[in-house]
Amino acid sequence: MNFKDIQAEWSKAAELTKHPIAYLCAEFALSDELPIYSGGLGVLAGDVIREASKANIPLVGVGLFYKEGYFRQVITEAGLQDELPAYHELAHLPIAIVTDTSGAEVRVKMFIGNRIIVVRTWKYMEGNIPVYLLDTDLPENMELDRRLTLSLYPTDNEWRIQQEIILGIGGVKLLHHLGITPGVYHLNEGHSAFAILEIAHKYLKNHEVSFAEALSYARSRTVFTNHTLISSGNDVFGSDVVARLLKEYADHLNLPVDDIVRMGAVPGQEHLFSMTHLALSASNRVSAVSKTHAEFAKITWPDRELMPITNGVHAPFWQSPGWQHITERLARGFDVTDAEVWRTHLQYKAELLAHLERVTPSSFNPEALTITWARRIAAYKQPLLLFSDIARLKAILYSSERPVQIVIAGKAHPGDAAAKGMITELLNILKSHDLHDSIVFVPNYNLQLARLLVAGSDVWLNTPIRGQEACGTSGMKSAMNGGLQCAISDGWTDEISLQDLGFLVSPVDSATSLYNALEQTIAPLYYSGHATHGIPMGWVDRMKRTASIVTQGFSSERMVREYMEKLYIPTLE
Repeated sequence: MNFKDIQAEWSKAAELTKHPIAYLCAEFALSDELPIYSGGLGVLAGDVIREASKANIPLVGVGLFYKEGYFRQVITEAGLQDELPAYHELAHLPIAIVTDTSGAEVRVKMFIGNRIIVVRTWKYMEGNIPVYLLDTDLPENMELDRRLTLSLYPTDNEWRIQQEIILGIGGVKLLHHLGITPGVYHLNEGHSAFAILEIAHKYLKNHEVSFAEALSYARSRTVFTNHTLISSGNDVFGSDVVARLLKEYADHLNLPVDDIVRMGAVPGQEHLFSMTHLALSASNRVSAVSKTHAEFAKITWPDRELMPITNGVHAPFWQSPGWQHITERLARGFDVTDAEVWRTHLQYKAELLAHLERVTPSSFNPEALTITWARRIAAYKQPLLLFSDIARLKAILYSSERPVQIVIAGKAHPGDAAAKGMITELLNILKSHDLHDSIVFVPNYNLQLARLLVAGSDVWLNTPIRGQEACGTSGMKSAMNGGLQCAISDGWTDEISLQDLGFLVSPVDSATSLYNALEQTIAPLYYSGHATHGIPMGWVDRMKRTASIVTQGFSSERMVREYMEKLYIPTLE
């Protein structure tokens, strides 16, 4: 079913065009100027918004406005990650305060604990799709409350849960205040799960029903996408904290707060409250972000089946103009010469290396095989796997016939001491073994840098512990630009013939397998072009096939289409 068919289905019921999808998410990567995202979740959410605009899907986004952003990563002389606020110049941001017809700021009020919090809203427009961003930085609020929405993913758990109360409850309050009554509420990760309470509350106010009936209605209109099985990505709070912060709100609903606490209680550990458990209990339909993720989710949540809807990326945003032209022609069956493909790739590679020279001490060789590892720094992603055998790594880097150079980028969450330690260890390795001429760490990984990396890298490296990388969309972006994947197969790469299109690393003795692949397959194939007028024909063939397959099969267009087919339309029937 194509988009026109889906839109025809959508329009069969007139009310559907009047009641849009509410897409609630803690982070959105919307533009370079608005750093209110940390990584893959926000980038995915941004791509959903862009795709909804392109396809004219009735959808509104709801998030928080973090005036200090996530953080700007700075590396100290000692090799430590320092986190600085990513301050915005409000006047230069592509957002505006939401006002009513009289020009007054639109504000909503809500209980957190025994305090009333006032929330105003900013609006970002992506084409015809609004994204509403809630903000508590108002003089009417206490100083601590003003800071609640200033930064993304604070390390203080009580601060964080209050953000999630604002996102879920405040987000639904805002939509209804604006006269928007969604037909579907999409909880994109568990951070917004408190929305279920306010959806039920709104229904309760308009219908003479019990809260249980109102809650049943709310569930019937709610869908949930889980993005990770990693414990750090599934927020858990003390049940006592939840009870204290939601007691006044529960009293307002004439509902015992213990009833709310039970909805998110961790089985066998009732003193803990899980936002993911709340989202699972609150949702009519639940999706995973890849087929492999759905399979592993059965182990974590055996009583709830997650339907696989593999993530996709918005090609017009992530694919370079040159590669858009190439893949469009390939899709139409036109011939694209190896020379054109290679010339296009070298153009974007040159742009990447020029940028690296500006922001790092590197002076990379444009003819050398260039490999990139770029993503959030976390233990399960194994960023130090490359450095398991320094002697062997050096032999690969400094081969006289087949030299290799490597780019590494990524932020560690401020509260993840182990991940921050990995950055320090990595930088110490580069320094102590004098590897700076062949390996460079680029600080402050962001949208701008990501687009340069995915367009200009020869190989995209992904080495997670098998079963823990739910999807891994950065590799899709690289592949759409002809980047070959070298990976421990997991997430989305389980859905392609990685051995045929890229290079497979074994999940067992992964370091040895990676070195073998670099020495015996990757470097020889890349440098095979020296005998064919400088064009590695076997490599280019893989580039063409990879870009074609991934652009067609792993786009946000396909993902949003599946959302509509499997989540939205069935929920509205």
